[in-house]
This record gives sequence, structure tokens and C-alpha cells, in this order.
Amino acid sequence: MAEYCSKCGEKLKEDAVFCGNCGERVPGKNRKLSNNHIILIVVILVILAIFLSYTFLFNQTQVVKVDDVQFELPADYINEPLRTDVNYDANVKSSAMGWSNDRYYIEIGVTQTPGSGFNSEEVAASLGGTPTKMFGYSGYYLEYENEGYAFIFGLRDEVCMIYVSDYDAFDDVKVIGQDISQR
Repeated sequence: MAEYCSKCGEKLKEDAVFCGNCGERVPGKNRKLSNNHIILIVVILVILAIFLSYTFLFNQTQVVKVDDVQFELPADYINEPLRTDVNYDANVKSSAMGWSNDRYYIEIGVTQTPGSGFNSEEVAASLGGTPTKMFGYSGYYLEYENEGYAFIFGLRDEVCMIYVSDYDAFDDVKVIGQDISQR
């Protein structure tokens, strides 16, 4: 059955939403989405959901602090209950903490001698290793036979050591830096 435009009386095409003659909207006609459009929208929504899930579930991080130095680790690392705090005298303080997940172990140690005037980079160099740059700092890389790897670097009046059970675990560590507001 043929339909006609209510404004100009022109005969309308079968599925017209607007009159081809005057442009008047045909009452009761809605533009329908084709199956291809619906499939495209569903695919985009699924891809978006996967991306958001990955971003929020797998890229979570935690900020950890050893003395006044902050580091960032993935959220799946659990703090090991053993913490080592050693005060050699009034000027030398050393702390170490460890974290592990189902693949790796990371231990971070910080030794500080506030006000003693020592050069933390010289102390790091005295511990040996191969000069290298990691985490944006110049320091020394050490490899322990079948036991892990370490990177030692100076940070103002502190010496930081990042020990990892597997070399790939270095990728899980980000050095944020010192929190000098605590001093």
C-alpha cells in the first residue's frame, strides 16, 4: 500500500524516513540499525571491555617505600614479612624489604648516612660490578652465580640496591625517588 507525504502529498518510497520531495519526516518511521551496524557496535564494545579490563586488572601498581625512597611495583607483589633494619651507629642506617609474586622475588635495600658527607656514588662503586645505567640512574650491575642480580646506585646521601631473583624482574621495578618531606 503506497504512502503519501502529509505535507506535500508526494508518493513516498517504501522505507522512506523523509519525503524525497519536501524533506518532511514521515511520522512513525524510525531509522533502523542494520545487522552490520549492530555487529560492529557489539564488536567495538567487546574490544573496549577487554582493553579496560586489562588496563584496570593487570596494570595495577603499588608504591612501596624503603626508608625515604619510593619505588613502584606491580600490585601482584606481596610484601615479605621479614624486614631488616640495622643502625650501625648514629650516622649509618640500613633497611631492606622484600616482595614476591608467583614468578619473582625483589629485595630493595637502602643505606643512608645523613649528614656524614659521604659520596653515595663512590660507596656504590666500591661494592663492585659493571658500570651501567638503569632506572635512569648510573650505577653498578652485579650478577650472582645462579642466585640473582643486583643494581646498586647512589641517590643523594643514600645507596640503593635492587636485588632480583631473575633478570626480567628488573622490568617490574620503577624508582620514583626520595621523599624528602619526611626529613
